[in-house]
Amino acid sequence: MSSLPRQFWLLVAGTFVYAVGVAMCYPFQTLYLNQRLGLSMTSVGLIIGVTLLAGLPFQIVGGAIADRFGRRPVLILAICAGMALFMGLGVAHRLWLVIALFAFEAALGFAQYLTATNAMVTDLTPLSRRAEAFSITRVSLNTGLTIGPLIAAPLIALDPTFRTSFLGASLVLGIFLLMVVTLFKETRPPAAGRGSFGSAFRGYGEVFRDRRMLAFCAVALLPLYAFGQVMVTMPIVLADVNAVSPGMWGILLVAYGASTAILQYPVVRILGRIDHMFLLALASLCIGVGAGSAAFVPWPFTFACLLAISLGVVLLVPISSTVVSNLAPTALRGRYMGFWTLIYIGGYALGPLLGGWALDALGSRGAFTVVAAAGLLGALLFPLLRTKAGARDADEDGTAARAALGGEPRGERPEQAL
Repeated sequence: MSSLPRQFWLLVAGTFVYAVGVAMCYPFQTLYLNQRLGLSMTSVGLIIGVTLLAGLPFQIVGGAIADRFGRRPVLILAICAGMALFMGLGVAHRLWLVIALFAFEAALGFAQYLTATNAMVTDLTPLSRRAEAFSITRVSLNTGLTIGPLIAAPLIALDPTFRTSFLGASLVLGIFLLMVVTLFKETRPPAAGRGSFGSAFRGYGEVFRDRRMLAFCAVALLPLYAFGQVMVTMPIVLADVNAVSPGMWGILLVAYGASTAILQYPVVRILGRIDHMFLLALASLCIGVGAGSAAFVPWPFTFACLLAISLGVVLLVPISSTVVSNLAPTALRGRYMGFWTLIYIGGYALGPLLGGWALDALGSRGAFTVVAAAGLLGALLFPLLRTKAGARDADEDGTAARAALGGEPRGERPEQAL
């Protein structure tokens, strides 16, 4: 791990700080909307789901900006959007303003953070280390997401209006913003910044002509749909079939979070060199079958279901990002990552949007049979892509970005044209 560059470890540290700030607010947003603003859960779901989907087209813009102007501007924009949401929730009481803040963050916040940081990891790490690098950043993110609520809990106890916790979250994101402005260097390869801003959007033409990328994204929607059920429909299903109380669900979430954090790095470190399509097939199988079987097994065995989902997630997130980074030509990394963020967020959003309808139409076990089927289908289709998803990265050793940051000398490599 020590061979990875200093800027990568700064990004890991910054990711931890960012995740702490986000987790001080995100898990309590629905409680704020329901308890403080008096909105029904149907209204809460509509606000969050619709604003999330409405923000998806902005991921295309974010990818173009990341390639034309750099990763740092997109990252700064993402942090500022998160700060605006958390500060606004801390002081706002008008529903229209709250909806506007959610839409603003959905378009320019966390999703843009994913685009910028995924591109940075790709810039900074050699091809052979990317799965490991994405896994390390995921460990940092998961750790921050675990610590954030622990910090928020006493603040909410002192101030049940959520104001102190939300404003504190904004302050923590401000620390990350200061880190990016003062310590982070731009990692964008020189080739990515060529041409006009308009040409950056035209560069998406190559993304949409890349059949390997499109096929991969289409198959990835299957496990993402299953993954999207975990935090939204699964507690409803467990309460229906096994009378799982909110307290018991909380215990399950602690077990899920802990197992994800513990497994993330060693699993990818050990298995990362296996063919990525086979690893993604395993991830899809674990997420789909783990989630789907939760509607059929008795309560004690639900922990095994969450453990299976955890194993699938620790493979799905870093390995899928690695596959996209390998498919992306050096000059188009931002746009490929922007498009992948659109697929990732959109696929995850399909979980609650279609899952809620499926629960009403098919019942708990019928809906989760569909979840299991989606995971199984993904497991069957991912291996069929293995001959079509080889690396296209012209700068496969990551030497361009490291040389620009004062690292090893940059070797001459032919740049892949737009």
